[in-house]
Amino acid sequence: MVYLYLIIVTTGITILVNRYYARKKRNLILTLWDRNKKLDYPINSHETFNYFYENTKGSSKDDYCVDDITWNDLNMGKIFENLNYTFTSVGEEILFYRLKKAHERHLINEELIERITRDGIYRSKLSLILSNLGKLTFANSSQYIFGKPDYKVNKVYFILSLIPIIGVITMFVSLQLGISMVLISMLVNIFIYYSNQSKNEVEFKSLFYCLHVISSSRKIAKLNHDHEFIKQTTKLKKATFISFFLIQDDDNGSNLVLQLFTLVKTIFLIDYFIFNYIIKVLSNNRELYEMAWRQLGNIDCCYSIALWRKTLPFYCLPKYTSNSPLVIQDAYHPLLDKPVGNNFDFHKNILLTGSNASGKSTFIKTIAINIVLSQALNTSTSKEIILKRGLVYSSMAMSDDIEKGQSYFISEINALKRIFDVRETSKDNFIYLFIDEVFKGTNTIERIAAAESVLNFLSDYKQTRIMAATHDLELTEKLAAKYDNYHFREQIINDEITFDYLIKDGPSKTKNAIELLRIKKFPEKVYREAIINTKSLVN
Repeated sequence: MVYLYLIIVTTGITILVNRYYARKKRNLILTLWDRNKKLDYPINSHETFNYFYENTKGSSKDDYCVDDITWNDLNMGKIFENLNYTFTSVGEEILFYRLKKAHERHLINEELIERITRDGIYRSKLSLILSNLGKLTFANSSQYIFGKPDYKVNKVYFILSLIPIIGVITMFVSLQLGISMVLISMLVNIFIYYSNQSKNEVEFKSLFYCLHVISSSRKIAKLNHDHEFIKQTTKLKKATFISFFLIQDDDNGSNLVLQLFTLVKTIFLIDYFIFNYIIKVLSNNRELYEMAWRQLGNIDCCYSIALWRKTLPFYCLPKYTSNSPLVIQDAYHPLLDKPVGNNFDFHKNILLTGSNASGKSTFIKTIAINIVLSQALNTSTSKEIILKRGLVYSSMAMSDDIEKGQSYFISEINALKRIFDVRETSKDNFIYLFIDEVFKGTNTIERIAAAESVLNFLSDYKQTRIMAATHDLELTEKLAAKYDNYHFREQIINDEITFDYLIKDGPSKTKNAIELLRIKKFPEKVYREAIINTKSLVN
């Protein structure tokens, strides 16, 4: 009797504690929007947010994407992290997919984004539903959209699950035999349970998450008065109905009731049968599950876009054209705290010059990022953008690859070659190319000669717009017929170097690298000799 009271008291305390933390979390969630904050989750260092993107590769219409080199060049990982206000793993995977496959025609529900932004009551209800689903590392919930899982039930397991019951019945005939049957079957089934759990733990959690995706999508449909969706997904409801049986105790085993419940499930191998049943339901209703999965992910993604836009100084919705590739006003880099806006008309291939730190690389990234964000999220960090849809590829932040034994120059060669390959194999696609410091890793003579040849060749493709940055002013003259020249300029006033970060017409006319030796107080002899050396090289 004492043990019964202890169980009741412990369970009661556990329920009160859980309610306290649930209310605390609820209050936190309801204030996230006003504070421009995201719900804290464990850092997804394993990048499981790329599951959906990886799963779609076999069924995708094309292989084009913002590839790894371009992704790293544009620091898209940091941008993804900054704008990722999603509540769920599904929304996170959809968001990542859209950025990687930016060129696809993604449908962005602007009406929903507007409602999330303006309707606080609706936003709060939606946030609570999404946050209740939450994120689960390694929850590959989209695999059941594309894969064909094996859900055949082992008949031996079915027999083993019945033996404890048979043993209890046998006790009425032979107590000793019945007890032996019950004990042995319990030990065997417990061993089987934990063996299967250790092998299928990740998939088990994924399945449990799938059920929550289905139930959450139906709750959102009810919130949106989407009766057609609720009707269509009725077949999936039977899978969510039995999700109760998958509930497990937490890691510290504080809930005695759940511990007893888990023990009963273990003895009768209930989780094994439910596991296979759910896979069967999902497999037989794959299209319905995909619809529920995508709809929930898209809604969560809309919330993320809405909150991200709220944090921006200003933004605009892109307009698309089949004529001029890109016209943009007050374009700025989304990662800068105090960005400087630039107007730009990308009607012709561009050659950018200017000193280090003047803003060339940042401007190139700003234009490239805005093309990606416009197509992926229907959002540009500018006051206006008119663009032509297209692929984005870059060759910018090259480095020595010690593991592969590659020098900077070899890395750059490989990056440029893959641009040539893409351009050759996708002649019908419009492509934006961004190249920073062409052949920086080799000597001056070969660099200029090779850069001129590469940029000349790429400019001959009609479906291409190129922006390249260089320190080699010789290229501005050699490529003048095919490339417009722009530059960024610095000023030295009272021995202080300043930048306005505004793009200007024409090639750069200033050469302040040697003057910086004086400003930074290098030995006078070094400074004077550098000036003399410069004159001799020019002559």
